[in-house]
Amino acid sequence: MIEIANEFLPELIVFFHISKFPVNDRFVLQLKNIRSKPVIVYDEGDMYGGWSKPATASMKVMFRLADVISIRGLGHWYETVKKYSNNIVYTPHSNSLLRWTRNIVPVELKCDKLIFIGNRVQSRLGNLRRLPGARGREDFVKDICKYFSRELKLYGRDWTGFHGDQGKIGFHQQIDVCVNSIMQVSYEHYPNIPYYFSTRLPIALASGQIYVCHYHQGYENIFKGCDFIYFFNSTKEAIDIINYLLSLDSIVLYQKSLRAKMFADRMLSPEIIWLDFLNNVLAITDVNTNIYNEMPKSKIYEPLIAQ
Repeated sequence: MIEIANEFLPELIVFFHISKFPVNDRFVLQLKNIRSKPVIVYDEGDMYGGWSKPATASMKVMFRLADVISIRGLGHWYETVKKYSNNIVYTPHSNSLLRWTRNIVPVELKCDKLIFIGNRVQSRLGNLRRLPGARGREDFVKDICKYFSRELKLYGRDWTGFHGDQGKIGFHQQIDVCVNSIMQVSYEHYPNIPYYFSTRLPIALASGQIYVCHYHQGYENIFKGCDFIYFFNSTKEAIDIINYLLSLDSIVLYQKSLRAKMFADRMLSPEIIWLDFLNNVLAITDVNTNIYNEMPKSKIYEPLIAQ
């Protein structure tokens, strides 16, 4: 990697999701000191910081030595990163299936009313070492499947025996079920991480789905005034929201579907998210931006989308 960087002389190097990939101080400092003196950015799309999922040694190296840290959530996760760096930017997940997203389908032609997509994440060490929100997701799905036993189709790993179980689904296959269902109900992991949502949310909205999900602090700011996304704090509240939506006329539902897609295309597409990311990085590092201004936009963010 050092040899490639010395030959290519990049001005910006972005590391994605380091996890346990072996990184040490010497390696990062060597990169920072090649002739082009590149800006080093570390983008972490997963949530760490809790005792059940602590930041790895390699991640801590990047926290200390990268010029900018990009994260998907705030709150405790932000405070964990801030122990190592003050140069932190918030970069939400985008509709990473944008190029496969098709035009939305009229409500009366959709196959399903309600779907849930997500794995049942268990731990061999018991509930104490499960991902934050994993137990809440399991309990929620158990109840919601019983209540909407006729309407709900459940996609994901290890839901055998649950009402509506359709088995595992490939990442790219999400588009098929999203486009052809009226709404998606979701229980995200990391319920206590403000402003966090997975790729599932922007993919659903870009598919024209009405989205019903567990509330995270900050959602009311991101989705202010949006009538195609609903948040719940309890299973009872989720059931009430779904029943309300199922009672609406198909024309009203279709209008919501249209607004969901327009919002996702305008606010949560990779072109928008990663261009904002780049602008935030440049603003923090005060890099001479002439070279970026002179380049076609696709040259700026296509490599980032590809990652």
